[in-house]
Amino acid sequence: MKKRLMLCNAVIIIVGFVAAFLFTAIQVQQQYKDEFTKRLDTALSILSTETDQLAANPDTAATEVSQRLSENGQQMRISIIDLNGKVIGDSEQAEINQNHKDRPEIQQALKNGKGYDTRMSASVNQRFYYEAMYLKDKFFIRAALPTANLDAVINRLWLIAMLSMLLGIAVVSVVTGYLVYRITEPLHQLTDTAYSISDGDYSSRVTGEYRDEVGKLARSFNTMAENTQTAVFQLTSKQNQLEGLLQGMDDGVLAVSDQNEILFLNQSACRLLDKPGLKNGGKLEGSLLISRISNLMQDAIRCGQSKKEAVFGVASEKQFVVYASPIVGQQPSALAVITDVTRMRRLEQMRSEFVANVTHELKTPLTSIRGSIELLKSSDRDEETRRYFYDVLDIEAERLHRLIDDMLVLSQIENAKEDPSSRRCNVKDELKNCMDRLQPVAEKDHISLLLEADSALFVSCSPTRFEQLFRNLIENGIKYNKPNGSVTITAQRQRKTVLVRVKDTGIGIAPEHFERLFERFYRVDTSRSREIGGTGLGLSIVKHLAALYGGEVGVESEVGKGSTFSVWLPLLPAELPKQPEEKL
Repeated sequence: MKKRLMLCNAVIIIVGFVAAFLFTAIQVQQQYKDEFTKRLDTALSILSTETDQLAANPDTAATEVSQRLSENGQQMRISIIDLNGKVIGDSEQAEINQNHKDRPEIQQALKNGKGYDTRMSASVNQRFYYEAMYLKDKFFIRAALPTANLDAVINRLWLIAMLSMLLGIAVVSVVTGYLVYRITEPLHQLTDTAYSISDGDYSSRVTGEYRDEVGKLARSFNTMAENTQTAVFQLTSKQNQLEGLLQGMDDGVLAVSDQNEILFLNQSACRLLDKPGLKNGGKLEGSLLISRISNLMQDAIRCGQSKKEAVFGVASEKQFVVYASPIVGQQPSALAVITDVTRMRRLEQMRSEFVANVTHELKTPLTSIRGSIELLKSSDRDEETRRYFYDVLDIEAERLHRLIDDMLVLSQIENAKEDPSSRRCNVKDELKNCMDRLQPVAEKDHISLLLEADSALFVSCSPTRFEQLFRNLIENGIKYNKPNGSVTITAQRQRKTVLVRVKDTGIGIAPEHFERLFERFYRVDTSRSREIGGTGLGLSIVKHLAALYGGEVGVESEVGKGSTFSVWLPLLPAELPKQPEEKL
């Protein structure tokens, strides 16, 4: 911009100087010409009064007149030309052989009485300004002034004009450069600041104090920049908050354009779609599940209405609910929220199964009790028959009692975050107490109980809960064992945990049952379980008790070769020996 302004000013100044000079030169030249014309008119007027002398002796008369004029400071060349164009007298005494009848001044004088011309004289090789006067029917008289003075003045005028023009251009260029700098500097700062802001530096401002309109523009620009910085900061803050919120959501959030290009997605979307390679700017494609979600979003864009649909994973058993909504903007796009409802559906199914199982488990003993009572009431029974029905009532009532007790225990364990009755327990001692209580049951079924435990293992738990946990495992090992079988309990240290294994030589469990083995009321062999009086809640109690104390439970089994249940519990450090009290 500075160069353009300076160039424009220089061009304007040069054009102005040239125009002024041309006008001045033309005026000066015209003024000199008018002056020459007056002098020549005067000389010719004097000569026209001496026609007789000029006719008598033209050459001498021309010389004398030229001398008189020269003495008065008016050097002129005087020529006398006859009507045929021959020079019959000349003050320069030059031999002139050319015919002057065709000279411009002679032709004009022949028509108008006077004629003028400026040219180089062929006889004396000098430029002259000629004026000729026609004396009717006599001859032509001509006076000429050399133009050397006029040419010198014009040349000097050109030189002065050129020097003045160069000096003026130099002065004006300096002044213009300074003025242009003063004018364009704030504009330059405005431009640099605008570029900085466009590059993301919203703290950039126009510096300097300006008092004219540019100053007002600079202050307005700074105010606009401050407002823009505040707005961008607020927008960025809200965007970061929204992005943090979306990234922290368990639901997947996904936005795509009408060209199926990913505009946004959070980490949960990649996890739920099992496609870590998805990223902003890529295409939403890769699997049948992703294709279904993509088609749903494209339908929402085309219809301009929200869509909601349940989508099932093909390779996995996962279930999703996808809500897709079109986004209004310059580019057609859609936003989808992907919710994994697999666990919810599974919980609903488990709840339904739990209700059905509880109903069935309660209904079975109640039906037996009611049937026995009806049979007792229907008619008189002998003592042996009544005793049989009383035994049935007692067995079924006991089964119902155990079922209710187990359900209450399981409910208490599930709702408890910690056990306030926990204390330091020796694993070997607690396992031995549990085995002692189950020894009569094992002897009745001809099952041997073996214990191999390190006596230096301690855990934090309630002795009652500890017994509930391992009583269920040992009792199951006894119930589902073979005749003359064994149940071996081992306890050993494994890193920072205590590993307790309950191994039996029983019927074993098929691998397909492992996944649901610890669910409520799940039975591997329903008929055998009911025959031996199981409630179906024992292993579920074991799992929740292990979790209550920060442990885990696992199973290894092979059909016909027995089962091994493993329980990991956090290990407590051994007690430090007490220091003897110092005697005072």
